[in-house]
Amino acid sequence: MKMVFLPTLDYLPQYGGVARYLEAIKKTFPYEVAISHWQQEGIPSAKEATRRLFREATGYEAIWVSHILPLGTAAFRFKQKKGVPYVIFLHGMDFDLARRTWLKRMITKKIIQSAEMVVANSQALAYEIQNFSGREDVMVVYPPVADEFIQAAKEVEHQPKKKIRLLTVARLVERKGHLKVLEALQYFPEVEYRIVGDGPFKSEIERKIKELKLSSRVSISTKISNEDIPEEYRQADIFVMPTTRTVHDREGFGIVYLEAQLFKLPVIAVDHPGVGEAVIDKGTGFLIVDHPDALRFALKQLIDHPELRQRMGAAGHEFVLGGFTRETQMRKLEVLLK
Repeated sequence: MKMVFLPTLDYLPQYGGVARYLEAIKKTFPYEVAISHWQQEGIPSAKEATRRLFREATGYEAIWVSHILPLGTAAFRFKQKKGVPYVIFLHGMDFDLARRTWLKRMITKKIIQSAEMVVANSQALAYEIQNFSGREDVMVVYPPVADEFIQAAKEVEHQPKKKIRLLTVARLVERKGHLKVLEALQYFPEVEYRIVGDGPFKSEIERKIKELKLSSRVSISTKISNEDIPEEYRQADIFVMPTTRTVHDREGFGIVYLEAQLFKLPVIAVDHPGVGEAVIDKGTGFLIVDHPDALRFALKQLIDHPELRQRMGAAGHEFVLGGFTRETQMRKLEVLLK
């Protein structure tokens, strides 16, 4: 098996999709993959990343990078000088940022075309990469649910309660759709809403809660550990995160949709490319258009029909266990270590 050096700008204790994705790689290949967290010293320029890679990666047989710019640039130069192959792991926002100018697009295409392999976190992203770069051999490795969550979700059952609880687990940023849920909540006076996460949009969310006089039914928890999140899923009835695509960001898959389904929650998500691979429309939840009427309709269906919640929740649990465990997804990378 090859010995791999993996520099990254996102890793534990940072919380986020990329950090958890790389943690899953490390857990699956603890001896073969050496991770170096560079974010602790700030985001390097391409020249700085290249110099650091030359210092730290000597003796490794392959380079895996989780950000195409600037780390992919460094890996490209390292291959040119040392002949060491590299693999690029791409997610939607990273790919979008890497194509924002004509110069970045040119560099990005060259990096992708020269890589030993490109790994996408969804089939939708894989198609985008193929169309952009012209290469056909893009590997899809989905973000898996954490081992600890699978253990915590065993035998979970949602008992009927006086008030239905909605849940969103996400960074508090505008595109996650918290404000849309708050607006919809006015139509369902017997429903509670739990928001878990932190971020720069917190004050705007709190302002909207006061404006709509929802303080008695909405709670926000910003100080919560990863170990506490399973209990949030267990106490909820419906998971809702109606994201919006912005100029600078998008939901390319949505690991929290999988986590919610693992805990037998039906989910409501906006049907963006990639999200449809994490949620089965009308099977494990609702994939909706980004419109208030569509959100209210999906909420009403799940609020008014407990048997629908139960059926979708059970289907979602099996869906996740059947295809999104760490071993199922990360073992796909084993071929790159031979």
